[in-house]
Amino acid sequence: MLRRRTLLQGALAGAVLSGCTGDPVAPPVSKENPFTVDGTAPVDLVISDEYGGFAAAAYRKKYAAAVVTPKVTPQLSDQLLPRFAAGNPPDLVLSTGDDALKLGRLVKEDQLTDLQQLLDAPSWDNQSATVKDQLLPDMLNFGRYDGAQRTVNYIASVYGIWYSASLFQRNGWEVPRTWTDLLALGTDMKAAGLGPFMYAGTHPYYLLELVLTLAAKTGGPDVVKRIDNLDDGAWKDESVTKAINAVGELTKRGLLAAGTADYDHIGSQKRLLAAKVGMLPCGNWLENEMKGLVPQDFALTMFAVPPLDTSPALASGLHVAATAPVLVPDKAKNKAGGLEYLRAMLSADVAAQVTSESSQLTIVRGAADGLEMSTALSSARDLLASAGDQLITWYFDDWYPEFAIAAAAATGQFMAGGLQQSEWTARIQAAADKLKQDNAVTKYHRD
Repeated sequence: MLRRRTLLQGALAGAVLSGCTGDPVAPPVSKENPFTVDGTAPVDLVISDEYGGFAAAAYRKKYAAAVVTPKVTPQLSDQLLPRFAAGNPPDLVLSTGDDALKLGRLVKEDQLTDLQQLLDAPSWDNQSATVKDQLLPDMLNFGRYDGAQRTVNYIASVYGIWYSASLFQRNGWEVPRTWTDLLALGTDMKAAGLGPFMYAGTHPYYLLELVLTLAAKTGGPDVVKRIDNLDDGAWKDESVTKAINAVGELTKRGLLAAGTADYDHIGSQKRLLAAKVGMLPCGNWLENEMKGLVPQDFALTMFAVPPLDTSPALASGLHVAATAPVLVPDKAKNKAGGLEYLRAMLSADVAAQVTSESSQLTIVRGAADGLEMSTALSSARDLLASAGDQLITWYFDDWYPEFAIAAAAATGQFMAGGLQQSEWTARIQAAADKLKQDNAVTKYHRD
């Protein structure tokens, strides 16, 4: 009887430890399993692009019993908002495309997990380093809302000026090292019968991007930080004035290709690929956007926006924006699995696969090193590597999109001769001041 009672007591104790419902005991926290993942639990992924599913193999290798189901759909809002409302969201979401989730709304509804625990966890590749240690500097701010990390934006978009390396070689032209060199090169191109410089005239944000990059290279990162923070007089900064005047020289010297103001992004890019235009500012998605249209011997290549002179504040400064937000819903059934899957996405091997198969760079530091790739992608990768910590970032265009559209429109008008520099500055500064005083608009701040 004594032995039977002892056995029963042991069985009851085991039932209490494992839960009366028979749920398994959560594994202890460890460097291998920082989120105490249940290795038998399924992981529900909804992704807007196939590369979001590339980490599934790494996850299954570690948790062989787990069923990982990546569902690829462009209809994110249509499919997921009802699930968020019902308290049954997926475990992880990659949100890109025309129907991407409105993140501000989900943040206000407290629907997104704070990902700081992920950033502080050991890296998938190197347990002596954290996940954050493995990422490019300043890229995480793109997913921060009111001090909390609500998304990790996965793709690193590098901005610069595109050209044909083979065209340059045939004409003996060198990549300009300063803005003065660029203007001189434009003069040579014009003499050769080429439209020296073109931008997407119907989308003048590309031009504003150029101005702000030049301003930050001249005056340092605080120039654009003050613009983000809506600081008084931020648009009147001397570096911003120098930058807009320098870009305006393209118009004054007749270096803009004919019809620039009337072309959209696709039209302007086609002009570049047809060797009708010598230089075009854009991000490194251009190659994917024009897939199949790049001539075989064109050698599409990017160079960084050259500084105004030989003594800039950021000699290697490069504008980089983190896009493609990845999020883990707070009410996910398997939130630990979602966090662990994102940790796998941020491993070097998975990031390298994303670059190899999608021709995009990621925020994982050095993951693209040594990969064979096109001249377009390799030039963007090399610029990113040479920039080091001198990455130029700003966020006002995401935080206050209507203001950014107005600032871009004013820049387009300036280049077309519709505004003087002083009028450009006054108009944008007045719009920024009005925005700052508008209590109906949620304000954000960067340190």
